Amino acid sequence: MKKLFIILIIYFLSFNLVVADTKIAFIDLDRIISTSKPGSHILEQLNEFNLKNSDKFKNDAKKLKEKEVKLISQKNILSEKDFQSNVNKLKLEIKNYNNTTNKINKNLAKLKIDSTNKLLKLINPILIKFSDEQSIEIVLQKKNLIIGKSELDITDEIIKLIDVEIQKFKIQ
Repeated sequence: MKKLFIILIIYFLSFNLVVADTKIAFIDLDRIISTSKPGSHILEQLNEFNLKNSDKFKNDAKKLKEKEVKLISQKNILSEKDFQSNVNKLKLEIKNYNNTTNKINKNLAKLKIDSTNKLLKLINPILIKFSDEQSIEIVLQKKNLIIGKSELDITDEIIKLIDVEIQKFKIQ
């Protein structure tokens, strides 16, 4: 009798789970950021910033290399003390250059993360509104899925809404 009761409870519980009618969709946030107007605008600004910095870094590295070559050519002309003093100055300049490049690269990475997070905060109300209108109960990120029907992908629809509602995004 007890076994029959347990079997009936399991049967009814599994029946209720199968009947559940939950509308699920998924989006590709990486594609939204790379192809939507505000997302591509962010990426353009970051690339511009990166190009300016890389040009400056290349020029600074070239100047340091020229100083090194000049110092090596003066090795036999300068006294040992002067030569060592100049080597120490050059090492300090190289250390400062490396610290500056690392700091700017970290700032660029932080700026990218912050900008993307701000854009996602602007996208969130659009997703909420869309899911309410379409009666979607769960929206998942595509990168966390193993497999899903392509009909459940709402990325293109969300990109269209984002392009209409968010015109430009300025990095600060």
